[in-house]
Amino acid sequence: MALYTYGGNGSAVLTDTAGNVIPDYPVIVRVAGTGQPVTALYEADGTTPISELRSNTAGQDSPGAIRPFKVADVLGIQYEYNGLSGPVRWFEQGREVGAAALSGLGAKLDKSGGTITGDLNIEGTLTVDGQPGGATFPRAHIYNVADRGAIGNGVTDDAPAIQAALNAARDAGGGTVLIPAGTYRLASLPLRIYRNTHLRCLPGARLIRALDTTMLINGDAGQNYGIYTGHGNITVEGGTWDMRGTVVTASSMCMSFGHAEGITVRGITVLDLPGYHGVEFNAVKNGRVLNSVFRGYINPGSRDFSEAIQIDLAKSHDEFGGFGPYDDTPCVDILIDDCTVGPSGTPGTTSWPRGIGSHSASPNKQHRDIRIIGCRFEGCLQYAIGAYVWSGVVIDDVQLRDCAGGIRIRPLTSATASQRTPAGGTTPTITGSQPVTGYAISNMTMIGGGTFDAGIRGDGEETGYIGALAISNVVCKDIAGSAVRLLYCEDYSVQQVVAINAGSTAISQFGVRRGRVQGCTVNGTGGAGIGLDSRATPSATATDVTIADCMVTGAAANGISVWDGADVTITDCDLHDLTGAGVQISANTARPVLRDNRTRNCSTANISVSSTITGAVRWNNTGDAPTAQSVATAANTTAETVLASWSIPAGDAADRCAYRFTAQGVASTTGTPTLTIRVRLGGVAGTVVAAFTAVTTAAGIAGRGWRVDGSLLPIAPGASGTWAGGATLTHHLASTTGAVQHELTDAPVTRDSTSSQALVVTAQWSAASASNTASASVGQLTRTA
Repeated sequence: MALYTYGGNGSAVLTDTAGNVIPDYPVIVRVAGTGQPVTALYEADGTTPISELRSNTAGQDSPGAIRPFKVADVLGIQYEYNGLSGPVRWFEQGREVGAAALSGLGAKLDKSGGTITGDLNIEGTLTVDGQPGGATFPRAHIYNVADRGAIGNGVTDDAPAIQAALNAARDAGGGTVLIPAGTYRLASLPLRIYRNTHLRCLPGARLIRALDTTMLINGDAGQNYGIYTGHGNITVEGGTWDMRGTVVTASSMCMSFGHAEGITVRGITVLDLPGYHGVEFNAVKNGRVLNSVFRGYINPGSRDFSEAIQIDLAKSHDEFGGFGPYDDTPCVDILIDDCTVGPSGTPGTTSWPRGIGSHSASPNKQHRDIRIIGCRFEGCLQYAIGAYVWSGVVIDDVQLRDCAGGIRIRPLTSATASQRTPAGGTTPTITGSQPVTGYAISNMTMIGGGTFDAGIRGDGEETGYIGALAISNVVCKDIAGSAVRLLYCEDYSVQQVVAINAGSTAISQFGVRRGRVQGCTVNGTGGAGIGLDSRATPSATATDVTIADCMVTGAAANGISVWDGADVTITDCDLHDLTGAGVQISANTARPVLRDNRTRNCSTANISVSSTITGAVRWNNTGDAPTAQSVATAANTTAETVLASWSIPAGDAADRCAYRFTAQGVASTTGTPTLTIRVRLGGVAGTVVAAFTAVTTAAGIAGRGWRVDGSLLPIAPGASGTWAGGATLTHHLASTTGAVQHELTDAPVTRDSTSSQALVVTAQWSAASASNTASASVGQLTRTA
């Protein structure tokens, strides 16, 4: 009877679909591939029977983990437990299977017998044991480090024996190097791996660092392979790589790969690393980090920005100390899939500052075609993902818990001269930043954290806009900052963001242009629900942003706030129970459009539009109050100034629809200037439809006519009142007649009903001077019939 060990490893943990551990829960064990239940389970001693296997209780050191146990004569198992949606299963190979297979190979090659006296060399593919759990080795040459003298007792320096096996694979043109279960102390470092090598650590293999330097690097010091021509086609698989950063404290890499094509790191665990990175890709093409875990970090000083997985370029010895050349080669085609970054729980350690990212750059050198899929980040001290000078990026299905920051997208930072200086240079070759483009971020959850930065931050510059950005299906809950914060972004879409209890403005935009925020939900925020600020930015005259189909409630400020900019549309939004206005538009915003918005229970106003706004259009909003809202102001000028402009749709003339707007004048305190308001059809230089002159004591204004398609549509009288003290007069463009009370010009015009035309209202004061305080404003245009 052969006993095989299972459980007691980092993957043998019972979790739900959200990654939460499930303590004290029964686990079924089945034979892999057949589904047959395994009922004879033994404790790790191999003799004590287990009546029921359960995950560790909440009071144990590793709640939810499955303790080590043994099974007789079964090479591979499937765990099973009943989840909410049915049975959940996962596979594990017996810890002794690989070593047993190698032992068997040492005595027999086939049924007729044979003896292996040295390393195993086979043409084609070797499969050990055809049953589930058997090992397949894809290379022709297999080297067991035990045959080179590795002991795995945790005391002897096993690095020379492992290096000897790696050298043998190199000399043979490639091969598979096997490290059986055991604890391997590495005091002669770094290990150097060469092209066409598969380094496979069998289950139970643990490598512990005993020297202040990198554990594994691809090639030799002093080599000079440029671009992607260095040692590639390398796979590192399995093993726990313990950096022991609290004991061996100097900043070091775990694995470092440079100037190579085809690097795969799969199924590794990196523990307690000091200072640098778990896996670094520097000038790598076609790099993969798959199904790996990075836990525990020690900051030896001034390293509060290190990434567990770093993507870097060959810029200088400071960026990559292993070897050159330093030719500014970036990374291309990088996939990071099913990885976890978080704390280890070792005293004296923290979680990583950043999970995945970059922090070096050169002009015109962008990392491109990067995919981060299905990863989880816990407790990161800065960002989970820092996409610095990346283009062509997909980030999907990522989970963040209690991370201080989420995802940051950043072009080259112009504030740092070294980032604007190419490899080998002494001075910058560009004066600002450079644009980056192509980002798809989807299916992200961020729970807790946010004390360092937003859930998603697009951190562009005026000289380095972030373009072609799509954000969708994002949930941020109980974070200290914004859910989404976009600065200097263009051609972007933010859809289906749910932000619950954000510490500041939930969706914040500054200096952006040509964007759309749609279908987002905000419930509880320390600032506004959705903000859009174009002040003193390139987007001030061309913002072109639409906010549509969003809901905001429970905000400590306005539901939607807009400052400055042009051509902003807010449509079909629900805004209620707010400390502030439902919609606040202020500071010289030009041509905003508000339509079909529903507002209620707002502490200041349902819709508040500053008097400095020009060309506003408001349509079918529940919070509209025509006589109380002003959208444009002209003060103390003898020139004819446009107060507001609207586009009248083509069909309205034929339909003989009526329009309504408000006009308001404030009298001078030092004189009696005369205010003339004109209505023009066809723009500022168009035909005067009607004009009137009203002094500060005017009792009312009426009109005689506006001819459309040959039909006379008189301007009916509005409410009586005066222009003094801010009184408001309302004028209707309707099909009724009215008496002439003051000077008015009858100027019939003919309008083409097949195309839209601009309708503008202008104001002009006479006898204006610097001491006058006279002003005029015009409110919304509303279709009334």
